Amino acid sequence: MRAKTGDDKTSELLMWSFNYEDVLPLYLHDKPGYIKAVADAGLRLRSAGADGLMILSNSAHMGAKNLADVTGLPVIHILDAIAAEIKMRNLKRPLVIGTDFVMEGDYYLPGLKSRVPVDPIVPSPEDVKTLDKILFTELAYGNVKDTSRRFYIDVIDKAEKRGADSVILGCTEHCMLLDQSHHNLPMLDSTALHIKAAVDFQLFSFSVKHSKRFL
Repeated sequence: MRAKTGDDKTSELLMWSFNYEDVLPLYLHDKPGYIKAVADAGLRLRSAGADGLMILSNSAHMGAKNLADVTGLPVIHILDAIAAEIKMRNLKRPLVIGTDFVMEGDYYLPGLKSRVPVDPIVPSPEDVKTLDKILFTELAYGNVKDTSRRFYIDVIDKAEKRGADSVILGCTEHCMLLDQSHHNLPMLDSTALHIKAAVDFQLFSFSVKHSKRFL
């Protein structure tokens, strides 16, 4: 926020953090229950005064539409932020890496393609399993291993040979493991892009609120 405004302005934030032990079984085995949990958290935040919402997880965006419907609040969607960057850079064949649900599920890739004309590449089924395991057994616990980074880079190298022109870091933990210094393909960091979209939303909301004072 300070970098954007050049002054001492910072973001006013409310946060609901789930107990991982409670929501992981829902994510793995009860998707409707998980979606409801996301909406319930949104209702609590709305009651506390939130006027906009963002879900700090790519996979959890399976609940984004329901969250917006239930709360009636705008949801800053991570796919909108990624799609905007893809359009700006005129990219066509991004490699998508994330959880297995992101790479193989029925919402993330269709959602991306509905926003921007791309032909996404996903890793092989074997690589998907390994990438998913690294996320849930290492990065989710803050463990960053060079061996895992090398595996990711190998997956990106293979995708580049298949025609990938960029990489979507489709898990918000990926920024702990990879950045642009690790590969020549453009890295689209979903965490950073989502934050940028949130700052833009707040600055727009701030300007609208203040302009109304003079109407």
